[in-house]
Amino acid sequence: MNPHNPEPPTTPVRWDTTAPSPAPRRRWLVPAVAGVTALAATGGVVLYMVNRPAETRDPVSSAASPAVPAAASPSGPIDACATVDSAETDRLVPEGKVTEATNDRRSSEFPSVTWSCSWQNLDYSFGEYSRSREISVEITQHLGHKGETADTVSRKQYGIDLQSSRYTATHPLKDSYFSDVVPVTGAGDEAHSQYTWYKGKTQTAFGQGFSRVGDLTVKVKYQAGQVRKDLPLFTSTGKKSVNEENALREVKLLLTQASQSAAAWRQGRPYARATPPPSPTPTPTVTPTPVPIAMPKACAAVEPIATPLVTGAKATFERTQDGNKTITVCKWNNREIPAAKGRLGLRTVYVSITAFTNRAGSPDFGAAKQYYIDLRAKAKQWEGSGFQGLFYYKVNEPAGWGDGGHYQYRKNRTPSAHVGVADSAVRIGTTVIEVTYGGSERPKNTPINYAKSVLMPQKQAIAGVVPVTEAIVKGFKENGVS
Repeated sequence: MNPHNPEPPTTPVRWDTTAPSPAPRRRWLVPAVAGVTALAATGGVVLYMVNRPAETRDPVSSAASPAVPAAASPSGPIDACATVDSAETDRLVPEGKVTEATNDRRSSEFPSVTWSCSWQNLDYSFGEYSRSREISVEITQHLGHKGETADTVSRKQYGIDLQSSRYTATHPLKDSYFSDVVPVTGAGDEAHSQYTWYKGKTQTAFGQGFSRVGDLTVKVKYQAGQVRKDLPLFTSTGKKSVNEENALREVKLLLTQASQSAAAWRQGRPYARATPPPSPTPTPTVTPTPVPIAMPKACAAVEPIATPLVTGAKATFERTQDGNKTITVCKWNNREIPAAKGRLGLRTVYVSITAFTNRAGSPDFGAAKQYYIDLRAKAKQWEGSGFQGLFYYKVNEPAGWGDGGHYQYRKNRTPSAHVGVADSAVRIGTTVIEVTYGGSERPKNTPINYAKSVLMPQKQAIAGVVPVTEAIVKGFKENGVS
């Protein structure tokens, strides 16, 4: 997949109606209390979430569709999450959070029951982009009403959906686009799809599909978009949404699978394309422990520069193994440097060298590149912005700093400390080096987060971080980390 593609690419795949893919990852469900997790009444409509497998409600009995005869009664409520092959949901929504719900309106004026499922991942990393993906499936079983059979009610409801789609296609709104209605074959008694693109400040695009299967109506939706990570915060430009061709192709696939599964369920036949595996036992998270080490050779090149920057510094060196990352830290710090007028100064030089390896223990170029991309993107994203005591200034990207490098000044007035800081980062192959230099001055007998601390100014912080960065890069290239 190419992260520079202007919109999230999807690849046409072949699907089979009788060979579901292997079971998907664990599904995250809304926990239930006495079988009901949330109860909301709005205008007489009751909405509640259900937790499988304790569901005991009987399916709605209704007249069978002539086109899809119900040879046998369903054995229980349909599982909307199982009507789409997990290979497709995993492909379209990587690491998606799955939520299912039931909306029982059997006591309302127009009685029906809707089973729904959604797959969401609204922010995941893909190279230099953050992506958003979402799928939803709704299956509604209609009851007979005022002398009309359930099939008739279902047919009328589908007609309303079709009429609405045709209307929007011929009556576009400002800053919006609605495609022509596209008939879909092989998805129940009748079916269609449509693409929608809202082009305003909050740009979104998605495909929707509608079908009827006897007394059932089925709706599916696929929405996707991406945005560059390094765009400024709160920007309303630069977002790319799924295009019409991709959206309609994926919706056709999803609608066909869900409709065929629904038809099998009506006939009392096996319909599930995906079955959740047993929930795995959670394993406790182990916090990596830093281990003190002798001064690495790479950091020895920094000491002649760090010592005058941090008068009377206490130097510490440590190494941490964190999964596939080996992090070496060199730090020179002094919180109580005598300053003019009886004040105290705080100064810190902090260097971290992170080496990336894969599961086989070999250097991992891709992991290092992605890590640096995210560091730079965060700096660019916050450039000229601030939040809760932080403010970030211009990002500078000097030439010749490894395979990519930058530095940035920030003001830090947070509960932990009040300091002016310059941060830098450089990638060299499978290693990323990060450097921080900063400080402040405050009256004696006051904490380092004293509200009236005088922060190290931008010019001074950058004048320190640049030579430290160049020294550690040179030392690393000559001696490695050890």
